[in-house]
Amino acid sequence: MLTGTLAAFMVGRFSATFLMKYMKPGNLMGLYSIANIVLVGIGILFPGWIGVWSVFLTSFFMSLMFPTIYGLGIAGLGNDTKIGGAGMVMAIAGAAVLTQIQGIVSDQVGSIKLAYWVPAFAFVVVGFYGAYVCCKRESILL
Repeated sequence: MLTGTLAAFMVGRFSATFLMKYMKPGNLMGLYSIANIVLVGIGILFPGWIGVWSVFLTSFFMSLMFPTIYGLGIAGLGNDTKIGGAGMVMAIAGAAVLTQIQGIVSDQVGSIKLAYWVPAFAFVVVGFYGAYVCCKRESILL
């Protein structure tokens, strides 16, 4: 399963790169976030193989998220690009905290199924970030 998720991640990265020729990165990230919210929701609501494959497919859509957040986050920083890029790389540790929170939620409520609301919430935040950046950039350009 791990090898499969890594392969899905790779295919997702290449396909997202191709799709960014035709879509704005923030919009594509928003769509991928919605797809992941739906997939995690299916995983929560339908335990068993349907849920497993839904969570499995999140790797495909997650592949776009960090590089796009990184690129959108450092765009336009000018002389501060190096420090902004370093801050973005350090923010990866923040995402590692989410796995700890998911584990704590699972232990406290006694259900890994309910703990999947933690990554669902993270995907909501990523989707809003993509929408915010796209709207903000469009208003700057106008």
